[in-house]
Amino acid sequence: MTDDEVIRAPAWERSASTAALGPLQIVVGAVLITVAFVPEASARVFIVALGVLMVGFGAWTTARARRVAVRLGDEELRYDGYVLSWSVPRAQISTVLDDGYVEWVDETGRQRRRQIGLLTKAYEDDGTKFAPDWIWRRQGLLRVREWAEARAF
Repeated sequence: MTDDEVIRAPAWERSASTAALGPLQIVVGAVLITVAFVPEASARVFIVALGVLMVGFGAWTTARARRVAVRLGDEELRYDGYVLSWSVPRAQISTVLDDGYVEWVDETGRQRRRQIGLLTKAYEDDGTKFAPDWIWRRQGLLRVREWAEARAF
């Protein structure tokens, strides 16, 4: 068995996501919870429930942020995302689209599609100073397409 090829964000971007994305959601959730206890606040139960949900989602996102990656194994593509993970057998993949969607036909003959969230902003170099920050996404998407031997449209 060979090792999986792993496509992930550069280290600086993974660190920034871990430091900002989840903690920001936790702070917003905590603020919502405290707002519910302000005198004359309405819909307290809803606000507390929303705050608790945000704190929980922020903790979940923080825990998963450093593991977000696309893994190309011998026989399977596996996407470990911020919220959900999914996989698809390599032989079933028919298309890898420029917007990050992977299309395949499952065992029952049903057409399926899922988006690789990590690679959705796979823009070409548009000449702006931020273009190099996105090029790795495009290269990753093209690598997935090549690995799957899939169409582009």
